[in-house]
Amino acid sequence: MKKIFKFGIFLLVMASALGVSQVKAFNSATHIYIADHIFPFAFDKIDVYYGSIAPDLSMYLPPQSNWPVAFADTHYYEIFLPFTWWKLDQRAFAKGWQTHNEEWGADFYAHGKYPSYDGYVIERADELIIFFNGQLNEDLAHFAIEVAIDLLLVKNQDPTLGGKLFAAALLRSSEDLKLLAKTFVADNNPSLQTLAGGESNFRNLVIEYATALTLPDPLRMEALGALGVQISGGLLDSQTVKIILLKAMDLCSDPNHYYMVPINAAISGISQHPGLIR
Repeated sequence: MKKIFKFGIFLLVMASALGVSQVKAFNSATHIYIADHIFPFAFDKIDVYYGSIAPDLSMYLPPQSNWPVAFADTHYYEIFLPFTWWKLDQRAFAKGWQTHNEEWGADFYAHGKYPSYDGYVIERADELIIFFNGQLNEDLAHFAIEVAIDLLLVKNQDPTLGGKLFAAALLRSSEDLKLLAKTFVADNNPSLQTLAGGESNFRNLVIEYATALTLPDPLRMEALGALGVQISGGLLDSQTVKIILLKAMDLCSDPNHYYMVPINAAISGISQHPGLIR
């Protein structure tokens, strides 16, 4: 019981670093997996990948930043999509960006209502809370489920996902930030400094997370366990971190609630959506 309580403290810290979704959505590797299957023949995969995860930069804004509606802006409104004659890297970024949104993008399939589910991440997180006798709060349980889905995709579907995530954050075109500025910076609200600071924080932390995902199993889980120990300031041992994540993976692997069902639904639904720009 004491370890689980400490795990709650750890997840609260780790969530601020790696990004608990404000609305219980998919994590970064899952977004890339979905975008990769929607645009399998994209010429510029790096910027498609980065665009698919970049809306979550709104969770990493610097202190005292002035962008109170950042989440709504990045998750409910389209980025300023370039015309065909615009720079190819910006267009690739914008194509990836549109796969993420709350209304009909990947985040909708993570927690929105659609056939068979009333929010996949929410349902599995509720099960995780019950398993640990209520010692994990809602947001922390959601975070564990999100990471578990990333881990399952790396393990079972695409072992290169960690590398794709790493490359997206490290090698994204500088034109992507310029396109973000054209879309969101107006009358200095938010300021370019706020936008650039949040984007920089986001990239740095995604790189750290992606590094763990690039490792082969079981080193992957060992790295996540060690990362947990580091972030928690020694409050936790790595074994406790792994116990929670492994249980989350078990819940998402249940044949009756298989994690690929909402992901495949997202790929199919987004690919067929009339608003998708190819």
